[in-house]
Amino acid sequence: MRILLIGVGRWGRNHLKSWTKLVKELYVADADPAQSKVCSEFSIPSSHFSLDYRDFLDRVDGVDIVTPAESHLSLCKDALEHGKDVFVEKPIALTTREAEEMIGLAEKKGRILQVGHIYRYHPASTKIRTLLEAGELGTIRYAYGHFMGFKRPRTDVGVTQTDAIHFIDLFNFLFGERPSAVTAVIRHYLELSLDDTSFSALEYGNKIVFIEAGYLPPEKRRDISIVGDRASLSCDLQKDILLRCDNRHEKQDGRCVAIEGHPSEVGFPREEPLKAELEAFIDSIETRKKPLADGRAGYEALKVVEACYESSQNGRRVEMRW
Repeated sequence: MRILLIGVGRWGRNHLKSWTKLVKELYVADADPAQSKVCSEFSIPSSHFSLDYRDFLDRVDGVDIVTPAESHLSLCKDALEHGKDVFVEKPIALTTREAEEMIGLAEKKGRILQVGHIYRYHPASTKIRTLLEAGELGTIRYAYGHFMGFKRPRTDVGVTQTDAIHFIDLFNFLFGERPSAVTAVIRHYLELSLDDTSFSALEYGNKIVFIEAGYLPPEKRRDISIVGDRASLSCDLQKDILLRCDNRHEKQDGRCVAIEGHPSEVGFPREEPLKAELEAFIDSIETRKKPLADGRAGYEALKVVEACYESSQNGRRVEMRW
């Protein structure tokens, strides 16, 4: 297996670290000459580093794109036109129109297109989905997630498109459906062109999901909770802790009684999500199996993001048309 990694910035370096453990032949391209030093720290020979990714396109089986979102369309198209399978970090593209173009080209060329929605590959997510499918929580009433923490804003996309999108996709995956409507409030407190604070409410039938994302809060949080009429789940995706609580409300003698349950930890296998999703990309290249986070999943998450922006701008609930 021969892989070309395009982009070794902050997140790209994590990809670089993982790839060095997964494949024996890795090529790296980055427009910044200084990144050659980073590659040398991971024992990438100078002959396998270039400022121009096109130097290596004909030598590899798959391409991993970890660059700013505005470059995703052109890089994906070039790789797909060369008959290469592609992994592209989220968001799949700047717009759903671009995403549709990428998906169409991948289908035309018979190539794999996987999107970096990493939380689909978190082992806790797999466990949660199994519990939901088994009806362990009863009827789901609502859920919420926090993806926030004090950090430098991105310059290519806003916080809704880079952070909130993680949990938009995750709840699509966990519920096995897409939201029917969206209501959002998005702010630019830093007075930049791109949003830094995002609150969104997604309707999955009778289930409501609230997602908060932002660059301003002092605490770093990556957590979700799902509330059912029989039990609830809370998952800290940073600390790899999944808790079940059998709290419930019952009608007794005409009154509503709150019955508290004791929280208990739910076990699941420990695995590095980035490693798991890159291994899945290799598997899809070898078996031609559709990725768990394919181009369509990337498109659907991005379409919800666009609905969030529309809702906030117009101050109204937006019904989704799929």
